[in-house]
Amino acid sequence: MKTNTACNLCGGTSHSLLWVKEGFRIVRCDGCGLLFVDNPPTAEQLQEHYSFDTGYHQGLVSSSAEVAKHTAEALANLRVLQQSASPSRLLDVGCSTGLFLSSARDAGWDINGLEYSADSARVARERLGAVIQQGELVKGRYPSASFDVVTMWDVIEHMPDPRTALDVVHDILKPGGLYVAKTPNADGIYPRASLAVAKLAGFWGHPEPPGHLYQFSIDTFSRMLRDAGFSTGRVHHQRIPLAYSFGNLRGWFRSVKWAAYSCAFAPFSLAGPYLGRGDAFTIVARKPG
Repeated sequence: MKTNTACNLCGGTSHSLLWVKEGFRIVRCDGCGLLFVDNPPTAEQLQEHYSFDTGYHQGLVSSSAEVAKHTAEALANLRVLQQSASPSRLLDVGCSTGLFLSSARDAGWDINGLEYSADSARVARERLGAVIQQGELVKGRYPSASFDVVTMWDVIEHMPDPRTALDVVHDILKPGGLYVAKTPNADGIYPRASLAVAKLAGFWGHPEPPGHLYQFSIDTFSRMLRDAGFSTGRVHHQRIPLAYSFGNLRGWFRSVKWAAYSCAFAPFSLAGPYLGRGDAFTIVARKPG
């Protein structure tokens, strides 16, 4: 189908409809294969979505169990980062309530954060007493060549214009600086296998609009990085936590259909990273020095 929504990677306007979820159309670009929502929410709807009033990340303030879970994830992300970089000046884009930045500061990093959600940014500033800006990553927010490392942990897929965001990242990194991003993998074994039977099941669990506006594969994200002037390096194959993708057993008992879906596809999610096809990946890219 032809639409007025141009692909953020190749600019094409011919797309194939894959799925409709919560009223949002998830399409694949016929030119380059990028998956994205071609009827995205408005800026006002996004502001509402990323607020504590709608429950977004409220558990990171009210639930010690949620804080503990996300702290463990932050430490795992830090371990991945430190395989490629030593402590230096860091900007975490989409820093949420600051759990990753807290772990990074404890490890010796000079931390800075940017968070779109006003509620989450406020909590991060209160928690860390650090420089946490609120808003979008736009040109001019930071001076050129300001940071040694820029990270985005499960953030790039949320951005309305990831290609422009990567141009800004390239600008604010010092020569030789690293960009490290984690994102769901549209080409993982679980997303691909579950999409193949989605019409029969009446459900495709992997995409999460309106939060996730893009579904990258390693190929499409690597191409976007190269177009922005980066060289791509190490890729870490990972999986999204099972509880996030499939819920818990209590939820399974409430729906036979959901229980069957989860039992069928959770093994794909578990096996994916070991086969180089996880349902998430972290990629390390470098600005030429």
